[in-house]
Amino acid sequence: MIKEKVKEMLKGRQWTFADLQDMNAVVKGMVENLYDEISAKDKLDMIWKSETTHVMSYNTLDNEMIPMPFGVLFQGLVKDELTTSVIEVVKKELMNANVNFNGEDKNEVSERSLGRESPKERPSDEASDSEE
Repeated sequence: MIKEKVKEMLKGRQWTFADLQDMNAVVKGMVENLYDEISAKDKLDMIWKSETTHVMSYNTLDNEMIPMPFGVLFQGLVKDELTTSVIEVVKKELMNANVNFNGEDKNEVSERSLGRESPKERPSDEASDSEE
C-alpha cells in the first residue's frame, strides 16, 4: 500500500532537478502526506512490532529526562517507518528514471507526421515566369 502511494506521488508530478536535489524535503513532504492519508489502524499495524528506545524525552529546561506522551511516541514511530519506506521506493524508482533536459527528444518523429503521405511535388512555373 505504501509503495503504491509513493509511486503515485512520484509519477503524479513533473519533477525538476532542483526538486530532487533536496531529497530530504521530498521525502518529508511525502511522509507528511502519507501520515495524513493512512488510517489509525494501518499506522498501528505498521509499528506494532517495532522495537524502540524513544520512551523518554530530554527536557532542556531543567536537564532531566521526562516520559514522552504516547501520541508523540506513536507519531514519531510511524513517521520513522514511513520515512524508511519512502526512501526505499524513491531510490528504486530513481534508479529506473528517465531524464529529460528541458525539451523534446530532437531525434523523435512528431506524431503529426506519422501516417501522412509525403506532399506531391508541384510543377515548376519557372518556364512561364521567364518568358514574360
